Amino acid sequence: MIYLVYRMRLTESARRDMKGFWKWLEQRESWFYRDLPMVKELHWYYSVVGDVYVLENWAAFEDEAAWGAYRAALAELKSDASWETERVSQESWWDFLDTRIVTDTPVPVGFSRD
Repeated sequence: MIYLVYRMRLTESARRDMKGFWKWLEQRESWFYRDLPMVKELHWYYSVVGDVYVLENWAAFEDEAAWGAYRAALAELKSDASWETERVSQESWWDFLDTRIVTDTPVPVGFSRD
């Protein structure tokens, strides 16, 4: 698997309305990812110590081709003016810090006690 990782810092207005932010995020996730089936898993992580008010989004793809399909699908979706208007509304909730691609290790390390 490969993972596209976005890091965002919540805006001051989001921090003043955390209940509204979390509600918006739940709705946005449904809306944003509904037409992107190449995203196999999605995880969110929220910093509570250190770099506070930073949210990470980890989107999992089977391989680089699936990530490429995601990029192509986003380009197509962005050409729809109403979709793009909705997408950029995120700027009132967060500021993007950085993006990276990571991958699973080539050997079976790590564990889950579940």
